[in-house]
Amino acid sequence: MRHTDTIRTATIEDAEILAQLQLECWRETYSGLLSPDFFARQSVDERLAMWLRLLNGAHAGRQFVADVGGRLVGFAGSLPPRLLPPGPLPPAAGSADARSDGRAELWGIYVLKAHHGSGLGQRLLDATLGAEPAALWVAQDNPRAQAFYRRNGFEFNGTKEAIEDWEGLVELRMTR
Repeated sequence: MRHTDTIRTATIEDAEILAQLQLECWRETYSGLLSPDFFARQSVDERLAMWLRLLNGAHAGRQFVADVGGRLVGFAGSLPPRLLPPGPLPPAAGSADARSDGRAELWGIYVLKAHHGSGLGQRLLDATLGAEPAALWVAQDNPRAQAFYRRNGFEFNGTKEAIEDWEGLVELRMTR
């Protein structure tokens, strides 16, 4: 970790950069799992609308960014139990199971690949959830992310879901 690395609450001024960063992180994370056509269909405007909704909402304080030398390189967000906003979020985050298990929902955490292993992901998770009981969805074919979550006390709860809008990508539910 460099002294210029900062984890801070996301602000409305970050929304446009976050929309672009989210798509860049998705390409890096899911390029081997989803087709180029999937990424071509993704819209910065849709992501921007999601970020504006989150950052103007009651739970804006649960959305965090990783800033390295003035550049956003990662983000994480959570919502309290049963308070997921309407509209598209990342895969499975809006499913009935996510709304009903009585835990906070880690709806997303991403760090650009160039910053993997830097500790920023851990710091984002700590800022976003602390030790709060939580749930999340993780791609079945993402062992790196699964290992990260297991190190942080998450376990698979047996729920599996194929996300049709994401070309049938299979996600697994983890809770702590």
